[in-house]
Amino acid sequence: MPLQEEKEKEETLTFNTKILHDIFKTTWKNPKTKVGKEALTLSAEYLRIFTTQAVIRATNEAMNEAGGGSLIRLEVAHLEKITPQLSRDF
Repeated sequence: MPLQEEKEKEETLTFNTKILHDIFKTTWKNPKTKVGKEALTLSAEYLRIFTTQAVIRATNEAMNEAGGGSLIRLEVAHLEKITPQLSRDF
């Protein structure tokens, strides 16, 4: 793997699969239920994409409200405004 690709891979934030597993376990009815490593990795990637998309859309909303200024402040209200879009797209 070229050095640039390796560096980009290291900088990509993701969700901790151990924590996801613990969260999943809290919702399972049967305590013997298990999940595979691949499913946890896929879930973490899905959440990363979903979160990234939410931040991008909320940032665009904040920029629209600010009139395209270079300095914006992203607030929870911006995330709340784009939530219906996310639920339709995913």
